[in-house]
Amino acid sequence: MYKLDVVTPKGLAFTGEVYQTVITTADGEIGVLENHMLLLTNVKPGKLRIEKGNGEIKEFAVTYGILDVAGNRVIALLEEIYDIDSIDLQQEKQLLEEANQKLQSENLTDQEREYYLKQKERAEVLINLAKTS
Repeated sequence: MYKLDVVTPKGLAFTGEVYQTVITTADGEIGVLENHMLLLTNVKPGKLRIEKGNGEIKEFAVTYGILDVAGNRVIALLEEIYDIDSIDLQQEKQLLEEANQKLQSENLTDQEREYYLKQKERAEVLINLAKTS
C-alpha cells in the first residue's frame, strides 16, 4: 500500500492509501505498485484506475498532467478529472468538431496547432471512454 494524491487546479480530487494505480502516460499505460522505482512522466488523456487494498476499484477519465512517483508516495497533477459517467458527450463532440475545423486552417501558428491537436486528442479519448462505460 502507498499514498496517492490526485490534484487538479480545482483542488484535491482523491487522496488515500492504494494498492495500485494504472494511468496512461506519454510512454503508454503503466501500473504503479508499492515501492515502485522513482518516476516523473507526462500523463496523457485516458483512464485512471485506482485499486484500493480492500478490492474496491475507482475509475476516472483524466486529461493531461504529470505523474510523480517517489517511493511510497505518488502524486498525479492533472488538468482535469471526471467520473466517466459524468462526461458531457455533446460538449466533447463540439470541442472535437471545433478542433478539427481549426486544424484545417493553414494560418495557424505552431502554438495554435499544438493547442488544437491536444484539444482533439482530449475530446476523442473522453468520447471513447463515455461510450464504453
